[in-house]
Amino acid sequence: MKIILVATDTRAKSLVFVSDTLKVFSLKQVFDLIHSGVLKDVYIVQSQYGNYIRSAPNIATMDNLDTLSVSGPNIISFINQTSHAKSTPPISDYMRRYLASLKEGEPFLTPVGQNKVLVADIKDKFTPHLSLISTAAKEFSADKYLLGAIIIDELARMHPFEPIINKLEAKIVGMNVSIGIAQVKIDTANQLIKKGLYNPNPGDKKLPFNGTLSNDDRKYLYEYVIQPKYNVRFAAAFIRSLINDWMDEIDLSQRPEIVATLYHLPYRPPRSKPVSDERGDQIASEFYKLAKKWLK
Repeated sequence: MKIILVATDTRAKSLVFVSDTLKVFSLKQVFDLIHSGVLKDVYIVQSQYGNYIRSAPNIATMDNLDTLSVSGPNIISFINQTSHAKSTPPISDYMRRYLASLKEGEPFLTPVGQNKVLVADIKDKFTPHLSLISTAAKEFSADKYLLGAIIIDELARMHPFEPIINKLEAKIVGMNVSIGIAQVKIDTANQLIKKGLYNPNPGDKKLPFNGTLSNDDRKYLYEYVIQPKYNVRFAAAFIRSLINDWMDEIDLSQRPEIVATLYHLPYRPPRSKPVSDERGDQIASEFYKLAKKWLK
């Protein structure tokens, strides 16, 4: 077994390792695999600052851990197709192996700008939250099918990388990353609390945080936002916030493709003639129909 991708923090510290069998390991687990002789072409270096993994000196450059390393924020940007998103050889190799592992002949979803995922896999992750999605939508007077469609889109985008993200998220929460099944940004959650739209724990005197969030602030909020019961409500509250903020220009409650577009883009000031993007259109049509079917 060998390593094909390494997810790092912003300081290039290796956090998560992916093998050529698509298994995902923490640093400690990799130490154990090296000790047992399972992993090839890597060894442990001991220093006064701690232990770390290095590549064997005689391996090809393309198999070197430095070459295989991608920062966690870059992986998340690739998943969300942000303006900074870019593929790399390690990500491309991982996706090639992931796609080769899928069963042919099964129904697929293909989110805009991403690779296909099995419909059955996304439904398995979506259906445990049916009641929560309906309840959250009702609480915030949001379209439950639109909320469901947005969550389907986020689940489908995350799915190929989910094992990596699950091990990575808690280690990079000092950044304003999107987290949870509805991919809510921590800073967005804090803004929604500030607006009085939703507070996951009104008795918590620390909420909301004022000013620019520190790493410790984000780590504190992470413990709320990562939980589905809060995450989905933050997503519904954000939909309501968008509708409220744009009300003087246009009624977005009748424009699901615009809400779906604004949900995943950086802030856009309200205007009377907004334009949806391809991802928003897919959410408002294909994934909206799927949400209607699953939320019945």
